[in-house]
Amino acid sequence: MAFIPLALGTIFQMISQSGIDAAQQAMLTMDETDQLMLQAQELRHQELMDARSEKFNEAIQERSERMRERELLMDLDMSDRKIDDKITKEWIGLIRGQ
Repeated sequence: MAFIPLALGTIFQMISQSGIDAAQQAMLTMDETDQLMLQAQELRHQELMDARSEKFNEAIQERSERMRERELLMDLDMSDRKIDDKITKEWIGLIRGQ
């Protein structure tokens, strides 16, 4: 009858080992699920950042274009002023009889 405690110990050990294996497998599955969820969140975040980056780049390009147009208008205005000054000087010269 000495073999009964030994047999019960072996059976208990087998049950315990299979329970431990099942628990480890469950933990691995949970970890893989968490990793997949993190990857999905990271992809979503990256897509949002890409969209924001694209909008930012478009806004910067538009601002640069407006600044170039403004600079061109300022240059044209300066040219008009120079021409006006030249015409005014010529009129003053004609009035003085030079």
